[in-house]
Amino acid sequence: MEPVSAAFLALVCVPAGACVVAAVVLWPRFAGRGARPVAARTGLLLGSQALLTASVVLLVNRYFVFYATWDDLLGGTTTNATVKQVQPSRGAESAPAGLAHRVTTELGPKRRGHQRDPAEDGRVDRLDVEGARSGLGAQAYVYLPPQYFQPRYANRRLPVVVSIAGDGSGTGTVWLRQARLADAAVAAVRAGRAQPMIYAAVGAVRRFAPGPAARGVRPAGCLDLPGVAGGQAETFLAQDLPLALAGTYRLPEARAGWGVTGIGTGGQCAARLAMLHSDRFTAAAALNGRFGQPAGGSPADARTVVKLKAGTGKAPHGRTGPAPKPRPDDPYGGSEAYRLEQDLTWRLQHLPPPPVSVLAAAPATGPDAEAAGRFAALAKPPMRVDTMPVPGAPATLRQWRDRLPAVLEWLSARLRGE
Repeated sequence: MEPVSAAFLALVCVPAGACVVAAVVLWPRFAGRGARPVAARTGLLLGSQALLTASVVLLVNRYFVFYATWDDLLGGTTTNATVKQVQPSRGAESAPAGLAHRVTTELGPKRRGHQRDPAEDGRVDRLDVEGARSGLGAQAYVYLPPQYFQPRYANRRLPVVVSIAGDGSGTGTVWLRQARLADAAVAAVRAGRAQPMIYAAVGAVRRFAPGPAARGVRPAGCLDLPGVAGGQAETFLAQDLPLALAGTYRLPEARAGWGVTGIGTGGQCAARLAMLHSDRFTAAAALNGRFGQPAGGSPADARTVVKLKAGTGKAPHGRTGPAPKPRPDDPYGGSEAYRLEQDLTWRLQHLPPPPVSVLAAAPATGPDAEAAGRFAALAKPPMRVDTMPVPGAPATLRQWRDRLPAVLEWLSARLRGE
């Protein structure tokens, strides 16, 4: 019989009731002076009080189940328990909870005349990611180097680089087909210019969660759109995607092992993710990246930078009254403060610099070169910005293919595995 069992409860409560009845019935019989009557009355009182107290305690314990068994009450048994600390970045100890679906592809490098062997050729997986925080999804093509599968690296966590395709590229395969990212990574490692790293090439972010349309604003780029359901692309790239990657592969836990790169609008996105999410990324390489406001704002907004007087609510040029209603296609939700916060050059001028390294790679001449120079001139410690002027005018990943090894070498020098 356990402390909460009905049989044990009856075994205590029934005698308690009987003892109370006996005390009432026998009390007159034990009236009088002398040692025997006093002892009898004392015994009736103590017995009835003890049994009543035990009954109340057992009834309360049965209701709240403080002690379900005698072992719980007396501590009579010991159990050997193994506690596992399950974290999203533990790789083998955790799973992406059904939000990341992996499929092996044939896109990786292959030695001529040999069967594919991940320990010799590496492997490219397609990862379909659905973000639990953002309600958005995307396909990522993950290149795992041969070292990832080799026994001597079994306890190592290789650095990871998130590669973002920009300028309307709809799939991450452009990094594999046009830039030949996997081939460049293999060549850099064999030449001793870079360490083995994992590359996750992500394509356009799409919406999968149900709900109304995002007011005509697609969740493209990497900007969280205020008040727009399904417009949290930045949240997807900075939180959902790293969580899915860390839950699927053996990746570093610390920020020192995470980098990001991109071209065009993806290059600006890479710089934004590193600057605004330095708790996750430690280095970013921007190819042809602009460093002003993210794509999506109107040209007029890009040319006009205004400062609201703190606490006055006054509009620019002395105008008063309510703020103008935001346009349906305004990615900043009509917020001047939010718009300025998305301007990376404005952030360097007015906010503390984050502890990250950024590579601004651009043609030697032209607007991209001017933007890279201005951006680098504004950087202050602990942030560091390096520029990489390249000859010609490379505009696509195919044209950047010959310069890609230098970019990978720069990232490798700033990332650290575990």
